[in-house]
Amino acid sequence: MYLNILMKNFMNKIAIPILICNILFADSLSYYFFTIKEDYKEYSAGSIIDRDFNSFGDLNGIGIKYIKNYYYSDIYLITEASYGKSYYKGSYQNGTSIENEQYNVGIYNLKLGINTKFYLLELGYRFWNRGSSNSSSDYDEQYYWPYFALGLNSNLYFNSFVLKYNFKYTYALWPKLKIYLGNNPTINLGNTNGMEAEINFKKKINYIYSIGIFYKYVYWHINKSKKTTLIYNGNIYKIFEPESETRNQYIGIYLQKSF
Repeated sequence: MYLNILMKNFMNKIAIPILICNILFADSLSYYFFTIKEDYKEYSAGSIIDRDFNSFGDLNGIGIKYIKNYYYSDIYLITEASYGKSYYKGSYQNGTSIENEQYNVGIYNLKLGINTKFYLLELGYRFWNRGSSNSSSDYDEQYYWPYFALGLNSNLYFNSFVLKYNFKYTYALWPKLKIYLGNNPTINLGNTNGMEAEINFKKKINYIYSIGIFYKYVYWHINKSKKTTLIYNGNIYKIFEPESETRNQYIGIYLQKSF
């Protein structure tokens, strides 16, 4: 329920104003649909202790990309939201294995950047609602952080076709994890960084419209956090977030309109 409320607030406070701004001032707008193959793993002493994963089609989303030409550069604004499910595989503290299907999984991204012919600089915000199962003992977690990215990009032109690709190094600022259990503690995550690579193939239909497809790979590495306090059923526990890696793959299709 709270995820539905969050999505409504996201649309009211972020997506709708951005859409209005896009329509009024954009040099081009892209509307795209995508699906995500998620692969998240947590580690302890080099061994995998739990995992979240899914297949293409389980987690799907929509996005809008605004581009404003500024001299020899492009200023861009991207907002995207995805929603779906994943599968959890891990174990209880006593070693008993557990596997669950998790619902209300969501990944949201907001990006503001500028790119030249070869280089790009980006500021972003990432939010991941990890989701929970129907098990009465399960609970939800939310990972979130602002970040900056530095990268390279290039375009190759073939008549009415354009092949675009970029690579970014990403570094999270003040990464956090909110745990919805007991006293609902917030953990300050360890050092968090990653990379993003995308390849994009576009076909120009006429002077106004283009269509395209893209593939994107997103990687994040989170270092082990310091301990914090969880109060649950009157008991006090010291908890921490272990080291983890995220490897998500995106496949999408889009329509671009130029003004």
